Amino acid sequence: MTLQDRSGLWMLGGFLLLGWVLARMTVQRRRNRVRQQHEDREIQRRLNATSASALPLSDAPPETQRWQVAMFDLQRELKGELDSRIAVTQSLIRQLDERIATIEQLQKKQAR
Repeated sequence: MTLQDRSGLWMLGGFLLLGWVLARMTVQRRRNRVRQQHEDREIQRRLNATSASALPLSDAPPETQRWQVAMFDLQRELKGELDSRIAVTQSLIRQLDERIATIEQLQKKQAR
């Protein structure tokens, strides 16, 4: 085989490789376009939906839903702490009221 024949084969191989790359890029672009159109239709369908879901943020991304669950847990925990502190405060106020009443009774007895 001569050098010219080899260069022709290399050029043919280069053209075939170039054609394969271009065809693959075209197919990928079409796939991406179809996927994007599907996502756009889905988003449009969600935006056009008039029925409200029973759960807030039920159609939100998973990260947002995880954040919402974490906020609900934090809310529950903080509410529990507040409720226990309120109960302790009410108990202390009740005890103070009893002691004040006792002191007033002792003062009335001493005043007689």
